[in-house]
Amino acid sequence: MDPMLLLICVCGFGAVILLGLAFHPTQETSSISQRLEGLKAGQQQRGPTSLRDQDEMSKSAFVRVILPLIDKLSKFFSQLTPVTALNSAKLSIMRAGMVGKVTPLQIATLSYIMMVLVPVMSLSFSGIPTELISKPTFILAIGALLGYRLPFGYVQGKAAARQHEIRKALPFTLDLISISVEAGMALDGAMAIVQEKSTGPMADELGLTLREIRLGKGRNEALIDMGERVGLDELKSFVTAVTYIARLGGSLVDVIRIQAQAMRIKRRQRAEEKAMKTPVKIMIPLVLFIFPSMFIVILGPAGITMIEQMSMVPGH
Repeated sequence: MDPMLLLICVCGFGAVILLGLAFHPTQETSSISQRLEGLKAGQQQRGPTSLRDQDEMSKSAFVRVILPLIDKLSKFFSQLTPVTALNSAKLSIMRAGMVGKVTPLQIATLSYIMMVLVPVMSLSFSGIPTELISKPTFILAIGALLGYRLPFGYVQGKAAARQHEIRKALPFTLDLISISVEAGMALDGAMAIVQEKSTGPMADELGLTLREIRLGKGRNEALIDMGERVGLDELKSFVTAVTYIARLGGSLVDVIRIQAQAMRIKRRQRAEEKAMKTPVKIMIPLVLFIFPSMFIVILGPAGITMIEQMSMVPGH
């Protein structure tokens, strides 16, 4: 038998075994099923669905079905995943605002599953490779790489989008905090007002920081944790300035106003940088698509005429 065909069969057999282990009813799942049957019987006596059941059913199918399956498979992949990959996934999950929804081990397990499923799904148009170096082998390798990176890339994309939203909301948020502090409120109260009057990732981060402060964490420590959690240099600079003023004393309003103005300047500089990069980026579609089309339209009739005239010359 061809070695590549044997390798594909082994991978498919391994995927089937893992799925079978995930769906295999263990003693824990059987006890859970018995408890669910008891709850269902009691629910039929009570009548309408409880609020907890309604909240559970309001979740997506991915959270209710796929994640429990991944949890069962995660113990098989916990020893295969490097610690650096788990730490990177944990940081991305934290910056994407998905803490409590997924875990780094779930993301790593899903990446291993996709690394097998994507090449298997690509067999329909790539075909079974008969040689070690061939086009189907290349397609399967690319599919495995894409499948492995897809879950990590999705979380990193969510984190980058969330950081972009926070970066845009920072100047406006600091202006509101500055106005509230200037009116006589403490920094915690100003943050609470801004968190109540605004929406978005920045408001969520302020709410989480305020909850940590109410639970007993120091304000400076909670602010530093917020800066590390978001991962933006602008927010870290603001947190550093606020903690510095809180320790040494000074005008907090002036510091916040200066930080907001500096963030607006940085945002303007980033916009100018993107505008200066536009002519360079637009050269790629110009050279690849627009210029060839223009040459065909302009020189095409002249070329056809020259070919016709040359064909009429004797000896051609």
